[in-house]
Formats: sequence, C-alpha cells, structure tokens
Amino acid sequence: MRIVHLSTLHAPLDVRIFYKECRTLARAGHDVQLLVNNPPAPERDGVHFHALAPATSSFRPLRIRRRLNDALAKALDLKADVYHVHDAEILSIARHLKRDGAKVIYDVHEDSPQEVLDMNPGRPIYRTAKYFAFKRLWATAPRVVDHFVAATPAIAAMFPPGLTTTVCNFPLSEEFSGAAPANRLSDSPDAPRRFIFIGGISAIRGAREMVQAMSLMPQEANARLLLVGEFQPPELHSELARLPGWSRVDVLPWQPREKLGELLAGSIAGLVPFHPGRNHTEALPNKIFEYMAAGLPVIASDFPLWRGLIAADNAGLLIDPLKPASIADALSALLTDPARAAAMGRAGAALVRTRYNWEAESAKLVDLYATLRPRR
Repeated sequence: MRIVHLSTLHAPLDVRIFYKECRTLARAGHDVQLLVNNPPAPERDGVHFHALAPATSSFRPLRIRRRLNDALAKALDLKADVYHVHDAEILSIARHLKRDGAKVIYDVHEDSPQEVLDMNPGRPIYRTAKYFAFKRLWATAPRVVDHFVAATPAIAAMFPPGLTTTVCNFPLSEEFSGAAPANRLSDSPDAPRRFIFIGGISAIRGAREMVQAMSLMPQEANARLLLVGEFQPPELHSELARLPGWSRVDVLPWQPREKLGELLAGSIAGLVPFHPGRNHTEALPNKIFEYMAAGLPVIASDFPLWRGLIAADNAGLLIDPLKPASIADALSALLTDPARAAAMGRAGAALVRTRYNWEAESAKLVDLYATLRPRR
C-alpha cells in the first residue's frame, strides 16, 4: 500500500515516526511517504520525504489554519491508501483525508490534554482553553479515524478497544549496542564522573531538582551532570544557571542519533526524575529504555509502573523526584559501588535484548497494516 505519515509538529527525523515506524513499513514492502517540516533529503532508508510550507503568520490561529490547509492539500496530492497522522490538530482535517476512500490511523504519542495542563502551570487561561480543545478533538476522533495506535497501554485505554493497537516506543536494540554495559568507573579517579539526562529539559521533568542535587554531591566525587535537549520554556536555562549546582552542569542541544550512543557510553547512569502527574506516572519514556540499551543504570522516579520496569529487575535506582537529596543519594550510591552500577547496566541491557525492544513491537504495526484493505 501507499502509506503517508503526516506530522505538522514533530521533527522530520522523529525517532518514533521515521526511525521506527516509517522504516519498518518500508522494509515490509510498503510505499512509504513522510510529509513533515524541513525534511533532510528527498529519500532515506526507503522513505520518501515531502516538505510542508513554513508557517509565516504571526497570528497563531491563522498560522495553524494555513499549516493544516497546506498539509491537507499536499497529503491528498500523494493519494495514499492510508494516512498515518501523528498530531491531534490533524484530526480536524481527517475526514477530508478519507474522502477518496483512504483509511486514517491516528498515532497517539502522549496524553495530549493532560500534557498541556502539566506543562503550563503558570498560564491558567491558555492551558484550560487548549485542554478543552484537545478533549474536543479526541471526542470526535472515533468518528473520523479508522484505527488508533497508542504508545502506551494507558493511552490505549482512552480509545475504543476494538479499534486500538498498542505499539510501545521501545528502542531499536542495535542502536546503542556499541555502548557496552562496562564498568564506567574504572578510569582515573581524576576523570569527571558524568550522569546524563536526554530529552526536553523542563521543570516538570525534574530540571531544578537535578541541578540542586549536584550541589549536594561532595567535591571529591568529581561528578557532573550532562543535559542534552532543549529548555522548555527557553527562559528556564537562565533560571537554572542561578542555582548552586549549576557549576557542575554541562549542556548540549539536541544531538544526532549516532552521537547519543557515544554520549551514553561515556556516562555512569541516566536520569528520569519526572514529577508525579498522570501523564508521567503511566508513561513509558523512551529514554528509560535507551539508557538500558546502552547499559546504563536508570535513576528514575518511584512510580508503581516504573518500579516494575526498573527495580524489579535490578536495572537501576528509584528516587523521590521532588527531593534533590534523594537524587544525590542515588548518584552517590552508584559512584561508591562500581560493581553494583555495572551489574545494573548489564541487567538493563539484557531486558532490552529480550523484552523491551522495537523489533518485538514492530510486528504489531506490520500486522495491523496487513488487516487494512487498500483502496487501489
């Protein structure tokens, strides 16, 4: 079938969309087209890219409407059998995508209504309006969408069970295989001992507490924290820079996938100190499994779901994300017990090889497409 993956908001090489889903479907023999902003090339790994027009209006509602009109026109020109859409806003044009008999799949990456509440605590009017806008779109989705693909079981439970397939965002098992689960504390004692956080750097994901935890580490530990990603909002950067632990923090912007493996290989553990909230406690962050795949122990919030993923198999340590001292205690525990840290890294890597990998999840996606009847 001809499949058009469409995203108006995600990056052109989004890990879930391009690296996992599009490449998987292309390898399964489908004609895969990807319509996104700023594509890197006409074709890559069997996936054909098409560019959306850049947004030009400074008036947000007009900018969104122009963006969606452009997406609709270009998507229809591609004459797909299936449109696989990745943003809630595209639901507003989904019925037009179906007008020539095409199917529409909505890929739900996160609990968008809850996320807008969690990410905008200081903007009550904005977050309330956007929350109800998302709720309206989701309420209409079963009338215009043929099937839902959910990134977690918790998200899947929000949509019709007979029309929903859970495809978890587990890592490509070979992607970080070069970062072997070795003892990263065996170098010179004078070498910095680096901990890493990868992803959106925001208050609700524990940015302040991570920096504050660094101020509690003893000087002789020579510990440093590497943040890789974008600050959300951008002004959070200057706020964090005023905290006492900032002198032990390094920052990098988003990195290519191949560079991430190198950064993980030089780290002791990966952090996921997300604050409590429904969009976090039931989430399966990709970074947890990428840390595991690279052989790193995971230092994560003590949520019941994560307890079963991490502590039950001795793949890391659980912390109270609201207490910097709890994070610092976990960092110190791994620094002072290299053998334990190495054992946790090996346990996590084994879990990815045997259980939490994209190769197992991708079969669900391929099987779903096998049930769809092409229109041509």
